[in-house]
Amino acid sequence: MPEIKFLDLTADNAFDFCSVLDAVGMNDVVGAIKKEEIIALQKEGKDTKSIGLVLAMKMLAIVVHKLSSAREPIYSFLSGCAVWANTNKAVTVDELRKLKLSAFLKLMADFFKKDDLSDFFKDVAELMNMGQNDLKNS
Repeated sequence: MPEIKFLDLTADNAFDFCSVLDAVGMNDVVGAIKKEEIIALQKEGKDTKSIGLVLAMKMLAIVVHKLSSAREPIYSFLSGCAVWANTNKAVTVDELRKLKLSAFLKLMADFFKKDDLSDFFKDVAELMNMGQNDLKNS
C-alpha cells in the first residue's frame, strides 16, 4: 500500500483538531487531573514518573471510553491534512476507513511525531500562560 504523508498543519486544521479533542473528552481529561491527588501522591513518596503514569492511565481510560464517538472527527481531521505520498492526492475518509489496523496505528503514531503538532501545543501553552500573567498584572 502506498505511503501516506502529512501536510504542514494549517489554521483550518487546528479547528478540526479541536473537534477531535472535544470528541475524545479533553475537558473530562483535564477535569480528571486534581491538584490534591498529585499532592497526595507526592506525599506518599511517589516520584514524578510514577505520578505521570497514574495521570496518563486516568487520561487514557477517559479517551478510550470516548474513542468510538470520536471516529468521524478523527477521520475528518486526518483526511484534511494527509495525502498519498505517491500522488499527493488527498486521502479520503473512506480510504482511511479501509486501512488495515496496523497501517492506521502507524499513521496515528506518525501524526503524533509531527513537529508542528508539538509546536501547536507549545504555542497554546504559551498563550494560556500569557493570559495568566495578564490576569496577575491586571
